[in-house]
Amino acid sequence: MLQTEKLIDLLRVAAHYNRADPLRNSQMLCFPAHGDLLVAGDIHSHSRNFERIVKAANLAKNPQRHVLLQEIIHGGALGSSGEDTSLDLLVTALQFATKFPGQVHFILANHDMAQVQRLPIMKDGYDLTDRFNRNIELLYGKNSSNVNLALREFFYSQPLAAITNTGIFFSHSLPSPRDLPKFDPKLLSRQLTEKDYERAGPVYQLIWGRNQTQAVLQTLSRLWWAELFVCGHQAQDNGFGTIGDRMLIIDSCHNHGVILPLDLARQYTLPDLTHSLIPLASLA
Repeated sequence: MLQTEKLIDLLRVAAHYNRADPLRNSQMLCFPAHGDLLVAGDIHSHSRNFERIVKAANLAKNPQRHVLLQEIIHGGALGSSGEDTSLDLLVTALQFATKFPGQVHFILANHDMAQVQRLPIMKDGYDLTDRFNRNIELLYGKNSSNVNLALREFFYSQPLAAITNTGIFFSHSLPSPRDLPKFDPKLLSRQLTEKDYERAGPVYQLIWGRNQTQAVLQTLSRLWWAELFVCGHQAQDNGFGTIGDRMLIIDSCHNHGVILPLDLARQYTLPDLTHSLIPLASLA
């Protein structure tokens, strides 16, 4: 457990690095046409898989390598009072990111947004958001509100998406077929407002969407000059799944979880991406 001041400082420093990321262009990260990238799916406090990702990245010896992380919180073993202790892994991830600024990147995920907005997310019969709040209150007591404000600053400092020079687009999810007609694709290139984060807003539609179709992917491909989409959000028992000929969904939060390594100078097809996946359990 970090002391209140140290945790708040860490969250604010990490938020600063998110906003000042040299790859940042409005709400997007634009990766260079050189080096390589490791992309993780949802992590949900799977500490062993996170350790494997950090070790595989070996950033100290690979200065042109990038790591893209998403959805660290919510999951793992509960504490003795039934609290969600995933703040611990979030702290570890932030320490990793601040040790390698410009190499470790985050994108906003729906559980991050739910935590900020105190939206209930039910799993195994309990509310993950409530259990996370319970942990903050147990650890920080009267300072909980200040910690929650710093968490909000960090979560909302994260970009919404990223793209490679060869047109591989990364976001936590994509709009559903139902939401696409009223979705604002220009949100990636403009300042966001509180209204954008509301339930009918484009941020919500982007990161909570499910059941995408080939038609959705084709439309977004034209709008964002994207050849392929790599997302998380939708659980994959085998570690990954595909939609149509453009979308890969990866999952990193269980024993069949995977990570996606990419050569940033290379062009890929969807089969190329699936063949590149590495099972995290295969990493020492």
